[in-house]
Amino acid sequence: MTDSSQASDHELLDRIAQELFRLGGGQDVFIQKLPEIILEAVEYVIDPVRTARTRVADLDNVEKTFIGLKVEHFLRDFLGIPKGLRDFRLLDQDIDVKNTVRETWMIPPETFRNAEPCILVMVATEARTCSLGIIIAREEYLNKPNRDGKRSVKRSAFQDIHWLLRERSLPNSRFEGLDMARFRQLREMTGGNRRAAQFFRENQDKVIHRTVLQALLFDQKDYMKRVRGNGGARDVLKKECAVILSGYYHSRLIESLGLPHCNPDEFVSHNCTPEEWTLIESSDY
Repeated sequence: MTDSSQASDHELLDRIAQELFRLGGGQDVFIQKLPEIILEAVEYVIDPVRTARTRVADLDNVEKTFIGLKVEHFLRDFLGIPKGLRDFRLLDQDIDVKNTVRETWMIPPETFRNAEPCILVMVATEARTCSLGIIIAREEYLNKPNRDGKRSVKRSAFQDIHWLLRERSLPNSRFEGLDMARFRQLREMTGGNRRAAQFFRENQDKVIHRTVLQALLFDQKDYMKRVRGNGGARDVLKKECAVILSGYYHSRLIESLGLPHCNPDEFVSHNCTPEEWTLIESSDY
């Protein structure tokens, strides 16, 4: 490749990167949000609620291919990018999106034939990291074709990828540490308030994301109402000197009780000692 071609590629890749950052709310927001989006796509395919699985290693090969499809869909929704001839239509360019849970990506002939840009997503499931970069799918970057005509990206060409983030840690699974067999049993319990209260009794001092509560209370029109006061699980457990604290409303109480940090969409329950209950009663809980 000539120096002028390299310069042209670099300019195009940088423009695409800047546009992705812009659509994602800025570079910092994009880098922060992307691992969360990828985790959501992975967990959508794993489907821990219905299957009790929590790891990509539990998927068969066909299921693993669906991760790439969901990553593409979730990215398009996050960025508001329309689909064109390829997966994305961006800056008057047709751009393919390729995901892998292995060590490289398979690029189809229609993408490398015209040296089109390609967004590359890698999910390292064992290391629990993710990466996203952009490459111009030039034939010199690719290995020989397989039986389907697809060509993998050479390891030596990784240096030619314009990385937006590389080996960024994935958040822990929102179902990590839960007994999923028991979780499915609880989903069958009648009464949303009773179900939520029992779940929090059995999962004291654990950070619980609202996605888990939505899955637990899947048949409730207003599932968060079953967690709050005014007759919900919070009032049920209050009679037992136990609390359900919200990272959004009760961050100071969570810190005072020495409980795990909770983000605004997370909750933690706790059985209080008499001294701790005195603190709760003097608060706005």
